[in-house]
Amino acid sequence: MATALLVEAERISHSEPNTYLVKGMLAMTNRLPDAALIQFNNALRLEPHSLAALLGKARALFGKRQFQQALSLYQQVLTLRPRAKPDPRIGIGMCLYKLGHTNDARRALKRAIDINPAAAAPHVLLAAIELNEVKRRFDPHISRGAADPGSAQKAAEGLAECLRRAMEHLQQAYELQPGNAATLIFLADRLFCKSEFENARKLAERALSTADTMAIQAEAHYQIARSYHAAKKFDLAFEAYNKCLKINDKHTLACYGLGQMQLQRTDVSQAEATFQRVLERHPRCTEVLRALGYLHARLPNTKAKALEYYEREMQILAEDAAENARSLGKPTENVIEWLDDANLFLEAGLLYEATSAKKARKAYFVAASILQREESAGEHLPELWNNLGALSQLTGEDNAAVFAELNAAADKCTRALERASSQTADKKPVQQSKATNEIRRLENSLVTIRYNVARFYENCGLWRKAEQLYREIVDAIPAYNDARLRLAYIAYFYRGHSQDALAQISQAIEIDAKQSSAWLMRGNIELQRKSVQDARRAFEHVLKAIGKHDVYALCSLGNYYLAAGKSESTRAASEPNTASSAAKKAKELANQNYKRSLEFFGKCLQLDERCAAAAHGAAIAIAERGFANDARRLFQEVRDAATGGLGSLAMCNPAGDLVFKVPRESAADLDGAHLLSQLDDLRVSCDVLLWSGVNAAHSCVEIGNYRQAILAYEACIKRLHETTAALEAAGNNQNADHLVVSVLEAKAKGKATEDEADKLVTLSDAEKSERRRVERDLRLYLVRALYIQAKATKDLDVMRTALTEARELCAKAEIEVPESELKNAMQSAEGAGDKDATGDKDATGDKDVTADEKTDAEGDVEMDAADKQAPAEATNGSVDGSDKPAKPRVRLSPEDGLVLFDLALVEQSVAQLTGDLPELQRSL
Repeated sequence: MATALLVEAERISHSEPNTYLVKGMLAMTNRLPDAALIQFNNALRLEPHSLAALLGKARALFGKRQFQQALSLYQQVLTLRPRAKPDPRIGIGMCLYKLGHTNDARRALKRAIDINPAAAAPHVLLAAIELNEVKRRFDPHISRGAADPGSAQKAAEGLAECLRRAMEHLQQAYELQPGNAATLIFLADRLFCKSEFENARKLAERALSTADTMAIQAEAHYQIARSYHAAKKFDLAFEAYNKCLKINDKHTLACYGLGQMQLQRTDVSQAEATFQRVLERHPRCTEVLRALGYLHARLPNTKAKALEYYEREMQILAEDAAENARSLGKPTENVIEWLDDANLFLEAGLLYEATSAKKARKAYFVAASILQREESAGEHLPELWNNLGALSQLTGEDNAAVFAELNAAADKCTRALERASSQTADKKPVQQSKATNEIRRLENSLVTIRYNVARFYENCGLWRKAEQLYREIVDAIPAYNDARLRLAYIAYFYRGHSQDALAQISQAIEIDAKQSSAWLMRGNIELQRKSVQDARRAFEHVLKAIGKHDVYALCSLGNYYLAAGKSESTRAASEPNTASSAAKKAKELANQNYKRSLEFFGKCLQLDERCAAAAHGAAIAIAERGFANDARRLFQEVRDAATGGLGSLAMCNPAGDLVFKVPRESAADLDGAHLLSQLDDLRVSCDVLLWSGVNAAHSCVEIGNYRQAILAYEACIKRLHETTAALEAAGNNQNADHLVVSVLEAKAKGKATEDEADKLVTLSDAEKSERRRVERDLRLYLVRALYIQAKATKDLDVMRTALTEARELCAKAEIEVPESELKNAMQSAEGAGDKDATGDKDATGDKDVTADEKTDAEGDVEMDAADKQAPAEATNGSVDGSDKPAKPRVRLSPEDGLVLFDLALVEQSVAQLTGDLPELQRSL
């Protein structure tokens, strides 16, 4: 109706400024500032000094956030009529405040009060300025504890003064105009902050009934909604938030509250969309980032997204803390001192546990640093220090740090348990029930801490101390299977008592038949005992009855069928008549076993594409089936992946991981841990990087690429030397751990001891023997590759290189044999004909080798270190660490026989190739 009348008025007269003035006011009512500007400009064109048009245009520009232009118009009005109403000083004060001139804004509003003491609006605006100043100075995420006491007290006094002035202005505004909607809104906000939710809601409803603008109506609905929200009347709050957003869809706080209500109503998708709307307008809003992180952390398969939001929030808080420190003239290096929100870092640490032990430890460390400022809060979270100790072990931290963190966890848990127990008797029945639950939680946490201490002792090589703690845990809680499985591990791998180990595992299975780690450990021990069928049944049980996607069980069965196929292949090759039915049946069984092994390894790689053990096993199976070139490529891919960061991902013990009590009780991932914390995985028997290189070299020999094979063998020997040095250094550290722990325990008891680091020993004799055996085998492979290449190409220089390697191998093994025995070995080599240089397959005799011929000299290659011959027991000539030279052996061990046989064979070939040369060129 109004629009129609205005159109008619404009038709009657185009020169009436009031028509355009009213049209501009109508556009402002409909929140169309651009249309309003056009109408106000039309009015000013007809009447340049129209105060109403100037004020309307200034208001439209203010709504468009063009504060400088609006300020100029308000000042023009003030010049034209100093006592105009509405007072232009109020507009000037608002523009100055938006432009950042807070003190000038205060002066303008105070001048408006001086001109018209009965005006309530300047008091309301001054109160708003003071309250905003309080919010600006106080950030709930930034701690004031980092500032010195004098600065902190001064800041607190400043906040109190701002708040006092704000309340004075609100009181005066209410006395001047009790029905002023803006005043009622501010008073409702103050009552809400005092937790007087019912009174706050009533004032907001009064403001809604007297509000004359849509902005104040929206704010009144928001105050009503938040009062219902705080009173846990979520349905009413949901309705009020929606009413607010219908009036003002850009109301950020109402949008955030609506998202919370949607989350409470389990409408996750709508909640996420609502929070995203807020985040688009305010990318640095930490509350919304926290809400989105919380939401995604509790949804399946969105943990990475949750971490992104938490990391963004942590980055923003760190930047704000650094800026706060700079503003106070404080150093900005350690922003942790300025942070005050431990929950964020606890939540982030919980999620980091599954991806990065280092990041999880860092997050928990920040949380602990914050909580240590609040002694009461820190005392009630002993699980946090337990997690720090567990993660410190996984990340290879100094043993002193690990021991201190676990010790702190135990102390805090013990004190909390004593405190809770002493307070239980004085409480009411309902409170006693809660106290009993708290005591039970603390008791469980203390057991978990003791378990992690035992794991710490075990990692330090103090397995007797660890065993004692495990037994105490099992005696107290028989159902604690993790400790029972560690007892089984110690019984077998430290004491060598297989029956005791299997008995512990059987008890664990009786307690929980669905615990896969118990069955996997049983299979692992049965494999060590050569009871392969029992091991196979254990792994199959895991897949059939517990979890068909268990990667460890799948990979173990792949290895089982790989070994079975290898056994059948060997049996087929040993048959005198390769065309016999027995040989054909053995070959068929071998192919079936290889095929099954590939199925299991393929399933492993589908579930975990980073499983290098499965990829390595698959490559071995492919090579055994005759596809040497394809196997070589796969071995190289495994080796490249391991070099690029996978590390030695071999099959490890499935049970006995460190336990995290808070936030969860599952094992942590070892990815990204320091090298020294993974040395058990770098033992020569499970070094995937080493054996993938060895098998790639074997494949190169099979396809006739001898040069590449030689380079690969040399790289493997270098790798072995590097890992041996790392293990020896770690052996020093592990032997030092006993002394370190003794010192730490003594300090904890007030009795410091001397550090005896000079008494350290290196690797054990058994470890050294195993490493020497593997190095001997690798050098034999290298000699064999050089020998075959020289025979194939009739290259005397290469054969001499093979001879040099063979002689160095004898010298390294300290083999000293009388000349008569060496002569006999050389003579036996002449009739060797069909024997292999490695002792497994056929070897080259005296005949030459053609490039197109599959010669006996090349033979078949060993594809897995597990199939090589076990080391023999020490003989009279073995190295014992003394300075006495080794005596000539009366009887050679089988390993020495292989070395001497190869030496004799190469010597014979050098002599043969030399004899083929013209007489003048012959030289040995």
